[in-house]
Amino acid sequence: MRFPKTGIEVDARSEVTPYGGLALFTALARRFGMAERIDAAVQVLKLHLPFFESDHVLAMAANLFVGGTCLEDQANLQHSEAARRMLGAVRVPDPTTAGDFLRRFDSQKNPGSLTALRHAHDQVQYDVGRALGKCHGKMPMATVDLDGHYKVLYGVRKEGADFNYRSKWSYHPLVATLAQTGECLAVRNRPGNMRSSEHAAAVLDSVLPKLKGRAKRLLVRADSDFDRQDIRAAAKKHGAHFAIVGREHQGRPEIAMAIPERAYRKFLPRAWRATEERCCRRGYRARRRKENLRRRRARERNYKELRLVEQQIAEVPYRPTGWTDTYRLIVRRQLIQNWKGQQHLFDEYRYRYVVTDLPGPAQDAIDEAYLRCDQENIIQQLGAGLAAWRMPVAEFDGNSAWLEIARLAWNMAKWIALLALPAEVTRWQWKRFRHAFVYIAAQVLRRSRQVTLRISGSHRFHRFFVAAHERLQI
Repeated sequence: MRFPKTGIEVDARSEVTPYGGLALFTALARRFGMAERIDAAVQVLKLHLPFFESDHVLAMAANLFVGGTCLEDQANLQHSEAARRMLGAVRVPDPTTAGDFLRRFDSQKNPGSLTALRHAHDQVQYDVGRALGKCHGKMPMATVDLDGHYKVLYGVRKEGADFNYRSKWSYHPLVATLAQTGECLAVRNRPGNMRSSEHAAAVLDSVLPKLKGRAKRLLVRADSDFDRQDIRAAAKKHGAHFAIVGREHQGRPEIAMAIPERAYRKFLPRAWRATEERCCRRGYRARRRKENLRRRRARERNYKELRLVEQQIAEVPYRPTGWTDTYRLIVRRQLIQNWKGQQHLFDEYRYRYVVTDLPGPAQDAIDEAYLRCDQENIIQQLGAGLAAWRMPVAEFDGNSAWLEIARLAWNMAKWIALLALPAEVTRWQWKRFRHAFVYIAAQVLRRSRQVTLRISGSHRFHRFFVAAHERLQI
Protein backbone atom coordinates (compact mmCIF):
# COMPACT_ATOMS: atom_id res chain seq x y z
CA MET A 1 0.00 0.00 0.00
CA ARG A 2 1.43 3.36 -1.09
CA PHE A 3 -1.20 5.64 0.52
CA PRO A 4 -1.16 8.36 -2.14
CA LYS A 5 -2.26 11.87 -1.33
CA THR A 6 -5.92 12.29 -2.23
CA GLY A 7 -8.18 15.22 -2.93
CA ILE A 8 -11.93 15.62 -2.37
CA GLU A 9 -14.48 17.30 -4.61
CA VAL A 10 -18.20 17.77 -3.99
CA ASP A 11 -20.59 17.32 -6.90
CA ALA A 12 -23.86 19.00 -5.91
CA ARG A 13 -25.64 17.88 -9.08
CA SER A 14 -25.07 14.12 -8.83
CA GLU A 15 -27.74 12.12 -6.96
CA VAL A 16 -25.86 9.12 -5.54
CA THR A 17 -26.85 6.80 -2.70
CA PRO A 18 -25.08 3.94 -0.93
CA TYR A 19 -28.43 2.12 -0.65
CA GLY A 20 -28.89 0.88 -4.21
CA GLY A 21 -30.50 -2.26 -2.80
CA LEU A 22 -33.61 -0.23 -2.06
CA ALA A 23 -34.50 -0.93 -5.70
CA LEU A 24 -35.23 -4.55 -4.73
CA PHE A 25 -37.27 -3.36 -1.74
CA THR A 26 -39.42 -1.05 -3.87
CA ALA A 27 -39.82 -3.63 -6.64
CA LEU A 28 -41.16 -6.21 -4.18
CA ALA A 29 -43.47 -3.69 -2.50
CA ARG A 30 -44.87 -2.63 -5.89
CA ARG A 31 -45.32 -6.21 -7.13
CA PHE A 32 -47.50 -7.25 -4.18
CA GLY A 33 -49.24 -3.91 -3.64
CA MET A 34 -48.05 -3.48 -0.07
CA ALA A 35 -48.87 0.22 0.16
CA GLU A 36 -52.43 -0.27 -1.07
CA ARG A 37 -53.03 -3.17 1.35
CA ILE A 38 -51.74 -1.21 4.34
CA ASP A 39 -53.77 1.90 3.49
CA ALA A 40 -56.93 -0.19 3.06
CA ALA A 41 -56.50 -2.00 6.39
CA VAL A 42 -54.90 0.49 8.80
CA GLN A 43 -56.80 3.65 9.74
CA VAL A 44 -54.98 5.62 12.45
CA LEU A 45 -54.52 9.02 10.77
CA LYS A 46 -57.46 11.43 10.60
CA LEU A 47 -55.90 13.50 7.83
CA HIS A 48 -53.41 12.44 5.20
CA LEU A 49 -51.40 15.64 4.95
CA PRO A 50 -49.11 14.65 3.41
CA PHE A 51 -48.46 11.08 4.58
CA PHE A 52 -50.59 7.94 4.47
CA GLU A 53 -50.27 5.01 6.85
CA SER A 54 -48.29 3.04 4.27
CA ASP A 55 -45.75 5.88 4.00
CA HIS A 56 -44.90 5.56 7.68
CA VAL A 57 -44.88 1.76 7.76
CA LEU A 58 -42.77 1.27 4.65
CA ALA A 59 -40.39 4.13 5.56
CA MET A 60 -39.62 2.47 8.90
CA ALA A 61 -39.31 -0.92 7.22
CA ALA A 62 -36.93 0.56 4.62
CA ASN A 63 -34.90 2.17 7.41
CA LEU A 64 -34.45 -1.20 9.09
CA PHE A 65 -33.80 -2.88 5.73
CA VAL A 66 -30.82 -0.62 4.94
CA GLY A 67 -29.32 -1.00 8.42
CA GLY A 68 -30.94 1.68 10.56
CA THR A 69 -30.88 0.83 14.25
CA CYS A 70 -33.33 3.44 15.59
CA LEU A 71 -35.97 5.92 14.45
CA GLU A 72 -33.37 8.70 14.17
CA ASP A 73 -31.60 6.79 11.39
CA GLN A 74 -34.63 7.36 9.19
CA ALA A 75 -33.18 10.82 8.59
CA ASN A 76 -30.61 9.17 6.28
CA LEU A 77 -33.44 8.39 3.87
CA GLN A 78 -35.25 11.64 4.58
CA HIS A 79 -32.33 13.83 3.46
CA SER A 80 -31.24 11.72 0.46
CA GLU A 81 -32.73 12.84 -2.82
CA ALA A 82 -31.56 9.62 -4.48
CA ALA A 83 -33.31 7.47 -1.85
CA ARG A 84 -36.49 9.52 -2.20
CA ARG A 85 -36.40 9.03 -5.95
CA MET A 86 -36.18 5.26 -5.55
CA LEU A 87 -39.06 5.30 -3.06
CA GLY A 88 -41.07 7.53 -5.37
CA ALA A 89 -41.57 10.12 -2.64
CA VAL A 90 -41.21 13.89 -2.51
CA ARG A 91 -40.51 13.61 1.21
CA VAL A 92 -39.99 10.87 3.83
CA PRO A 93 -41.47 11.07 7.36
CA ASP A 94 -39.27 12.71 9.95
CA PRO A 95 -38.09 10.47 12.84
CA THR A 96 -40.19 12.47 15.33
CA THR A 97 -43.25 12.03 13.11
CA ALA A 98 -42.52 8.29 12.91
CA GLY A 99 -42.53 8.08 16.70
CA ASP A 100 -45.85 9.91 16.82
CA PHE A 101 -47.26 7.43 14.28
CA LEU A 102 -46.27 4.46 16.48
CA ARG A 103 -48.01 6.06 19.46
CA ARG A 104 -51.27 6.14 17.51
CA PHE A 105 -51.51 2.36 17.77
CA ASP A 106 -53.58 2.55 20.94
CA SER A 107 -56.01 -0.23 21.83
CA GLN A 108 -58.33 2.29 23.47
CA LYS A 109 -58.27 5.23 21.04
CA ASN A 110 -57.79 3.15 17.85
CA PRO A 111 -59.06 -0.35 18.65
CA GLY A 112 -58.14 -2.96 16.08
CA SER A 113 -55.41 -0.89 14.43
CA LEU A 114 -52.63 -3.28 15.41
CA THR A 115 -54.68 -6.29 14.31
CA ALA A 116 -55.32 -4.57 10.98
CA LEU A 117 -51.59 -4.04 10.43
CA ARG A 118 -50.93 -7.70 11.16
CA HIS A 119 -53.74 -8.74 8.82
CA ALA A 120 -52.33 -6.66 5.95
CA HIS A 121 -48.91 -8.20 6.49
CA ASP A 122 -50.36 -11.72 6.64
CA GLN A 123 -52.21 -11.15 3.36
CA VAL A 124 -48.98 -10.16 1.63
CA GLN A 125 -47.24 -13.19 3.12
CA TYR A 126 -50.05 -15.41 1.83
CA ASP A 127 -49.69 -13.98 -1.68
CA VAL A 128 -45.93 -14.47 -1.62
CA GLY A 129 -46.51 -18.08 -0.56
CA ARG A 130 -48.84 -18.58 -3.52
CA ALA A 131 -46.25 -17.13 -5.89
CA LEU A 132 -43.61 -19.45 -4.47
CA GLY A 133 -45.98 -22.39 -4.79
CA LYS A 134 -46.50 -21.70 -8.49
CA CYS A 135 -42.74 -21.68 -9.05
CA HIS A 136 -41.62 -24.54 -6.79
CA GLY A 137 -44.77 -26.42 -5.82
CA LYS A 138 -45.86 -27.30 -2.30
CA MET A 139 -43.28 -27.90 0.39
CA PRO A 140 -43.24 -31.48 1.75
CA MET A 141 -43.29 -30.11 5.31
CA ALA A 142 -43.84 -26.66 6.80
CA THR A 143 -42.27 -26.47 10.25
CA VAL A 144 -43.37 -23.78 12.69
CA ASP A 145 -40.86 -23.03 15.46
CA LEU A 146 -42.00 -21.26 18.63
CA ASP A 147 -39.86 -19.52 21.21
CA GLY A 148 -39.73 -16.45 23.43
CA HIS A 149 -37.07 -13.78 23.82
CA TYR A 150 -36.47 -11.60 26.86
CA LYS A 151 -35.72 -8.00 25.92
CA VAL A 152 -34.23 -6.21 28.92
CA LEU A 153 -35.40 -2.58 29.11
CA TYR A 154 -33.59 0.41 30.55
CA GLY A 155 -36.52 2.83 30.30
CA VAL A 156 -38.45 2.85 33.56
CA ARG A 157 -41.64 4.20 31.93
CA LYS A 158 -42.18 1.45 29.38
CA GLU A 159 -45.83 0.45 29.41
CA GLY A 160 -46.61 -3.24 29.80
CA ALA A 161 -43.12 -4.15 31.01
CA ASP A 162 -42.59 -6.35 34.06
CA PHE A 163 -39.87 -8.25 35.91
CA ASN A 164 -38.84 -11.58 34.40
CA TYR A 165 -37.63 -14.67 36.26
CA ARG A 166 -34.20 -13.06 36.62
CA SER A 167 -35.73 -9.92 38.13
CA LYS A 168 -34.93 -7.89 34.99
CA TRP A 169 -37.31 -5.17 33.80
CA SER A 170 -38.24 -6.47 30.36
CA TYR A 171 -40.62 -7.40 27.58
CA HIS A 172 -41.00 -11.01 26.49
CA PRO A 173 -41.93 -11.23 22.76
CA LEU A 174 -43.17 -14.53 21.35
CA VAL A 175 -41.72 -15.41 17.94
CA ALA A 176 -43.07 -17.93 15.41
CA THR A 177 -40.88 -18.70 12.38
CA LEU A 178 -41.02 -20.98 9.35
CA ALA A 179 -37.95 -23.22 9.45
CA GLN A 180 -37.78 -23.98 5.71
CA THR A 181 -37.58 -20.34 4.55
CA GLY A 182 -36.62 -18.38 7.67
CA GLU A 183 -39.75 -16.19 7.44
CA CYS A 184 -41.16 -14.68 10.60
CA LEU A 185 -44.78 -15.82 10.78
CA ALA A 186 -45.81 -13.90 13.88
CA VAL A 187 -44.37 -11.82 16.71
CA ARG A 188 -46.35 -10.88 19.80
CA ASN A 189 -45.17 -8.45 22.44
CA ARG A 190 -45.83 -9.47 26.07
CA PRO A 191 -44.83 -8.40 29.59
CA GLY A 192 -41.60 -9.81 30.97
CA ASN A 193 -43.29 -11.90 33.66
CA MET A 194 -45.10 -14.15 31.17
CA ARG A 195 -44.01 -17.67 30.32
CA SER A 196 -42.61 -18.39 26.86
CA SER A 197 -45.64 -20.53 26.00
CA GLU A 198 -48.28 -17.98 27.05
CA HIS A 199 -50.65 -17.14 24.15
CA ALA A 200 -48.79 -19.58 21.88
CA ALA A 201 -51.95 -21.58 21.15
CA ALA A 202 -53.67 -18.43 19.84
CA VAL A 203 -50.67 -17.73 17.60
CA LEU A 204 -50.89 -21.26 16.18
CA ASP A 205 -54.60 -20.74 15.49
CA SER A 206 -53.64 -17.69 13.45
CA VAL A 207 -50.57 -19.11 11.68
CA LEU A 208 -51.34 -22.75 10.82
CA PRO A 209 -54.41 -22.19 8.57
CA LYS A 210 -52.38 -19.85 6.35
CA LEU A 211 -49.71 -22.51 5.82
CA LYS A 212 -52.01 -25.29 4.62
CA GLY A 213 -51.83 -24.07 1.06
CA ARG A 214 -48.03 -23.93 1.07
CA ALA A 215 -47.19 -27.41 2.37
CA LYS A 216 -48.45 -30.97 2.34
CA ARG A 217 -47.82 -31.48 6.06
CA LEU A 218 -47.43 -29.18 9.06
CA LEU A 219 -45.19 -29.58 12.10
CA VAL A 220 -44.95 -27.57 15.32
CA ARG A 221 -41.66 -27.57 17.28
CA ALA A 222 -40.82 -25.92 20.56
CA ASP A 223 -38.83 -26.28 23.76
CA SER A 224 -39.97 -27.79 27.05
CA ASP A 225 -41.99 -24.78 28.22
CA PHE A 226 -44.42 -25.42 25.34
CA ASP A 227 -45.17 -28.95 26.57
CA ARG A 228 -48.80 -28.02 27.29
CA GLN A 229 -52.22 -29.37 26.43
CA ASP A 230 -53.41 -26.23 24.65
CA ILE A 231 -50.40 -26.30 22.30
CA ARG A 232 -51.02 -29.94 21.40
CA ALA A 233 -54.74 -29.23 21.00
CA ALA A 234 -54.08 -26.31 18.64
CA ALA A 235 -51.77 -28.48 16.50
CA LYS A 236 -54.32 -31.30 16.36
CA LYS A 237 -57.14 -28.86 15.54
CA HIS A 238 -55.37 -27.75 12.36
CA GLY A 239 -54.07 -31.18 11.35
CA ALA A 240 -50.45 -30.49 12.28
CA HIS A 241 -47.93 -32.83 13.87
CA PHE A 242 -45.87 -31.71 16.84
CA ALA A 243 -42.44 -32.55 18.25
CA ILE A 244 -41.94 -30.80 21.57
CA VAL A 245 -39.15 -31.27 24.07
CA GLY A 246 -40.80 -32.71 27.19
CA ARG A 247 -40.55 -31.30 30.67
CA GLU A 248 -39.24 -33.48 33.47
CA HIS A 249 -42.31 -33.11 35.61
CA GLN A 250 -43.46 -35.54 38.25
CA GLY A 251 -44.04 -39.02 36.87
CA ARG A 252 -41.82 -38.99 33.79
CA PRO A 253 -38.59 -40.09 35.53
CA GLU A 254 -40.51 -43.08 36.89
CA ILE A 255 -41.75 -43.90 33.38
CA ALA A 256 -38.21 -43.72 32.03
CA MET A 257 -36.72 -45.89 34.75
CA ALA A 258 -39.50 -48.45 34.35
CA ILE A 259 -38.56 -49.09 30.71
CA PRO A 260 -36.80 -52.47 30.47
CA GLU A 261 -33.13 -52.45 29.56
CA ARG A 262 -33.69 -54.42 26.38
CA ALA A 263 -35.93 -51.63 25.02
CA TYR A 264 -33.07 -49.13 24.93
CA ARG A 265 -30.88 -48.96 21.86
CA LYS A 266 -27.81 -46.94 21.03
CA PHE A 267 -28.29 -43.39 19.82
CA LEU A 268 -25.80 -41.14 18.07
CA PRO A 269 -26.54 -37.40 17.66
CA ARG A 270 -26.51 -35.96 14.15
CA ALA A 271 -23.03 -34.47 14.60
CA TRP A 272 -21.60 -37.79 15.71
CA ARG A 273 -23.23 -39.63 12.80
CA ALA A 274 -21.85 -37.07 10.35
CA THR A 275 -18.37 -37.62 11.78
CA GLU A 276 -18.68 -41.38 11.40
CA GLU A 277 -19.83 -41.05 7.79
CA ARG A 278 -16.92 -38.77 7.01
CA CYS A 279 -14.47 -41.23 8.53
CA CYS A 280 -15.85 -44.05 6.35
CA ARG A 281 -15.30 -42.22 3.08
CA ARG A 282 -12.63 -43.47 0.74
CA GLY A 283 -9.41 -41.52 1.03
CA TYR A 284 -10.30 -40.03 4.40
CA ARG A 285 -7.26 -39.09 6.44
CA ALA A 286 -7.72 -38.16 10.07
CA ARG A 287 -6.40 -34.76 11.06
CA ARG A 288 -4.28 -34.58 14.17
CA ARG A 289 -6.30 -32.75 16.79
CA LYS A 290 -4.80 -30.26 19.17
CA GLU A 291 -4.77 -30.86 22.86
CA ASN A 292 -7.90 -29.96 24.84
CA LEU A 293 -6.43 -27.13 26.91
CA ARG A 294 -9.64 -26.50 28.79
CA ARG A 295 -9.80 -30.08 30.03
CA ARG A 296 -6.13 -30.07 30.99
CA ARG A 297 -6.50 -26.88 33.02
CA ALA A 298 -9.63 -28.25 34.75
CA ARG A 299 -7.74 -31.38 35.77
CA GLU A 300 -4.80 -29.37 37.04
CA ARG A 301 -7.10 -27.36 39.29
CA ASN A 302 -9.03 -30.42 40.44
CA TYR A 303 -12.33 -29.18 39.05
CA LYS A 304 -15.35 -31.40 38.69
CA GLU A 305 -15.84 -32.58 35.10
CA LEU A 306 -18.86 -34.20 33.43
CA ARG A 307 -18.27 -36.43 30.41
CA LEU A 308 -21.05 -37.64 28.14
CA VAL A 309 -20.05 -41.23 27.33
CA GLU A 310 -23.07 -42.85 25.71
CA GLN A 311 -26.68 -42.13 24.72
CA GLN A 312 -29.59 -44.51 24.29
CA ILE A 313 -33.21 -44.03 23.24
CA ALA A 314 -36.47 -45.83 23.87
CA GLU A 315 -40.11 -44.95 23.48
CA VAL A 316 -43.38 -45.73 25.24
CA PRO A 317 -47.02 -44.85 24.58
CA TYR A 318 -47.96 -41.74 26.52
CA ARG A 319 -51.34 -40.29 27.43
CA PRO A 320 -51.24 -36.93 29.27
CA THR A 321 -53.51 -36.48 32.25
CA GLY A 322 -57.03 -35.55 31.19
CA TRP A 323 -56.29 -36.31 27.53
CA THR A 324 -57.99 -38.91 25.35
CA ASP A 325 -55.29 -39.33 22.69
CA THR A 326 -52.14 -41.39 23.08
CA TYR A 327 -48.81 -40.02 21.83
CA ARG A 328 -45.21 -41.12 21.74
CA LEU A 329 -42.90 -40.33 24.64
CA ILE A 330 -39.34 -40.76 23.39
CA VAL A 331 -36.80 -41.07 26.19
CA ARG A 332 -33.13 -40.26 25.61
CA ARG A 333 -30.91 -41.71 28.33
CA GLN A 334 -27.46 -40.19 28.76
CA LEU A 335 -24.64 -41.94 30.59
CA ILE A 336 -22.50 -39.28 32.26
CA GLN A 337 -19.23 -39.86 34.08
CA ASN A 338 -18.29 -37.58 36.96
CA TRP A 339 -14.56 -36.87 37.26
CA LYS A 340 -12.58 -34.76 39.65
CA GLY A 341 -9.08 -34.11 38.45
CA GLN A 342 -7.73 -37.52 37.38
CA GLN A 343 -10.15 -39.46 39.58
CA HIS A 344 -13.33 -41.09 38.30
CA LEU A 345 -15.98 -40.59 40.98
CA PHE A 346 -19.19 -42.22 39.73
CA ASP A 347 -21.57 -42.67 36.79
CA GLU A 348 -25.11 -41.35 36.50
CA TYR A 349 -28.00 -41.46 34.06
CA ARG A 350 -29.84 -38.35 32.92
CA TYR A 351 -33.07 -38.45 30.97
CA ARG A 352 -34.37 -36.17 28.21
CA TYR A 353 -37.85 -36.39 26.72
CA VAL A 354 -39.63 -35.61 23.45
CA VAL A 355 -43.42 -35.70 23.17
CA THR A 356 -44.53 -36.18 19.58
CA ASP A 357 -47.07 -37.73 17.23
CA LEU A 358 -44.68 -37.92 14.28
CA PRO A 359 -44.58 -41.31 12.58
CA GLY A 360 -41.31 -43.05 11.80
CA PRO A 361 -38.18 -44.04 13.74
CA ALA A 362 -37.58 -42.48 17.15
CA GLN A 363 -34.14 -41.28 16.03
CA ASP A 364 -35.69 -39.16 13.27
CA ALA A 365 -38.18 -37.67 15.71
CA ILE A 366 -35.34 -36.72 18.08
CA ASP A 367 -33.42 -35.09 15.23
CA GLU A 368 -36.49 -33.17 14.09
CA ALA A 369 -37.29 -31.91 17.59
CA TYR A 370 -33.81 -30.54 18.23
CA LEU A 371 -33.47 -28.87 14.82
CA ARG A 372 -35.66 -26.17 16.38
CA CYS A 373 -32.48 -24.77 17.96
CA ASP A 374 -31.77 -23.03 14.66
CA GLN A 375 -34.50 -20.56 15.59
CA GLU A 376 -32.09 -19.09 18.15
CA ASN A 377 -30.05 -17.80 15.19
CA ILE A 378 -33.13 -16.07 13.78
CA ILE A 379 -33.94 -14.46 17.13
CA GLN A 380 -30.34 -13.30 17.48
CA GLN A 381 -30.36 -11.80 13.97
CA LEU A 382 -33.66 -10.05 14.65
CA GLY A 383 -31.77 -8.09 17.29
CA ALA A 384 -28.19 -7.88 16.05
CA GLY A 385 -28.94 -7.67 12.33
CA LEU A 386 -32.26 -5.83 12.21
CA ALA A 387 -32.68 -3.93 15.51
CA ALA A 388 -36.16 -5.43 15.93
CA TRP A 389 -35.83 -5.45 19.72
CA ARG A 390 -35.17 -1.71 19.88
CA MET A 391 -38.62 -0.82 21.40
CA PRO A 392 -38.34 2.89 20.48
CA VAL A 393 -41.39 4.34 22.26
CA ALA A 394 -42.82 4.13 25.77
CA GLU A 395 -46.26 2.84 24.77
CA PHE A 396 -46.83 -0.93 24.74
CA ASP A 397 -49.00 -0.96 21.61
CA GLY A 398 -46.54 1.33 19.84
CA ASN A 399 -43.72 -1.11 20.50
CA SER A 400 -45.97 -3.95 19.33
CA ALA A 401 -46.47 -2.07 16.05
CA TRP A 402 -42.70 -1.57 15.78
CA LEU A 403 -42.21 -5.34 16.11
CA GLU A 404 -44.73 -5.91 13.32
CA ILE A 405 -42.92 -3.42 11.07
CA ALA A 406 -39.59 -5.09 11.89
CA ARG A 407 -41.17 -8.43 10.98
CA LEU A 408 -42.13 -6.91 7.61
CA ALA A 409 -38.54 -5.71 7.02
CA TRP A 410 -37.21 -9.16 7.95
CA ASN A 411 -39.61 -10.93 5.60
CA MET A 412 -38.87 -8.51 2.76
CA ALA A 413 -35.28 -9.75 2.66
CA LYS A 414 -36.39 -13.39 2.84
CA TRP A 415 -38.97 -12.92 0.07
CA ILE A 416 -36.43 -11.20 -2.18
CA ALA A 417 -34.07 -14.14 -1.69
CA LEU A 418 -36.79 -16.74 -2.25
CA LEU A 419 -38.24 -15.14 -5.36
CA ALA A 420 -35.20 -13.79 -7.16
CA LEU A 421 -31.86 -14.81 -5.62
CA PRO A 422 -29.94 -18.08 -5.17
CA ALA A 423 -31.43 -20.37 -2.53
CA GLU A 424 -28.43 -20.09 -0.21
CA VAL A 425 -29.09 -16.37 0.35
CA THR A 426 -32.04 -17.18 2.63
CA ARG A 427 -29.52 -18.53 5.16
CA TRP A 428 -27.23 -15.50 5.09
CA GLN A 429 -26.91 -13.21 8.06
CA TRP A 430 -28.04 -9.62 7.64
CA LYS A 431 -24.50 -8.25 7.52
CA ARG A 432 -23.60 -10.44 4.57
CA PHE A 433 -26.92 -9.80 2.80
CA ARG A 434 -26.56 -6.03 3.09
CA HIS A 435 -23.00 -5.96 1.82
CA ALA A 436 -24.05 -8.05 -1.18
CA PHE A 437 -27.47 -6.66 -2.14
CA VAL A 438 -28.21 -3.47 -0.17
CA TYR A 439 -24.99 -1.48 0.14
CA ILE A 440 -24.59 -0.88 -3.59
CA ALA A 441 -23.44 2.60 -4.63
CA ALA A 442 -25.85 3.81 -7.29
CA GLN A 443 -26.51 6.96 -9.24
CA VAL A 444 -30.24 7.57 -9.51
CA LEU A 445 -31.28 9.20 -12.79
CA ARG A 446 -34.73 10.51 -13.66
CA ARG A 447 -35.45 10.19 -17.35
CA SER A 448 -38.87 11.36 -18.44
CA ARG A 449 -41.21 9.26 -16.27
CA GLN A 450 -38.74 6.51 -15.44
CA VAL A 451 -36.20 6.24 -12.63
CA THR A 452 -32.99 4.44 -13.58
CA LEU A 453 -30.17 3.20 -11.35
CA ARG A 454 -26.62 3.27 -12.63
CA ILE A 455 -24.37 0.92 -10.63
CA SER A 456 -20.74 -0.07 -10.99
CA GLY A 457 -19.84 -3.28 -12.76
CA SER A 458 -17.06 -3.80 -10.24
CA HIS A 459 -19.53 -4.76 -7.52
CA ARG A 460 -19.09 -8.43 -6.69
CA PHE A 461 -22.77 -9.40 -6.98
CA HIS A 462 -23.95 -6.92 -9.61
CA ARG A 463 -25.09 -9.68 -12.01
CA PHE A 464 -27.26 -11.32 -9.34
CA PHE A 465 -28.59 -7.90 -8.35
CA VAL A 466 -29.65 -6.99 -11.89
CA ALA A 467 -31.19 -10.41 -12.50
CA ALA A 468 -33.11 -10.24 -9.21
CA HIS A 469 -34.49 -6.80 -10.07
CA GLU A 470 -35.74 -8.12 -13.43
CA ARG A 471 -37.41 -11.14 -11.81
CA LEU A 472 -39.21 -8.99 -9.25
CA GLN A 473 -40.73 -6.88 -12.05
CA ILE A 474 -42.87 -9.82 -13.19
